[in-house]
Amino acid sequence: MPKPAQPTIEDQFLAVEEAVAALSSGDLPLEEALTRYEAGLKAVRLARAQLDRYAARLDELRAEPGASGTVRDA
Repeated sequence: MPKPAQPTIEDQFLAVEEAVAALSSGDLPLEEALTRYEAGLKAVRLARAQLDRYAARLDELRAEPGASGTVRDA
């Protein structure tokens, strides 16, 4: 069975934005506010982990022999 697709970093940013908007309204009951806060915090952590993986991948690419880190016009 195929593994479910992992949310994209854009999905995580959207989840954070939605949590912030909901919490900023000030109209949520305490339990709902806590649930939204937790969801936003989870999205921030997932996005940070993805960014860390991307940064590590870029470091690996730059470390390859012959990689100058710049793009030249053809």
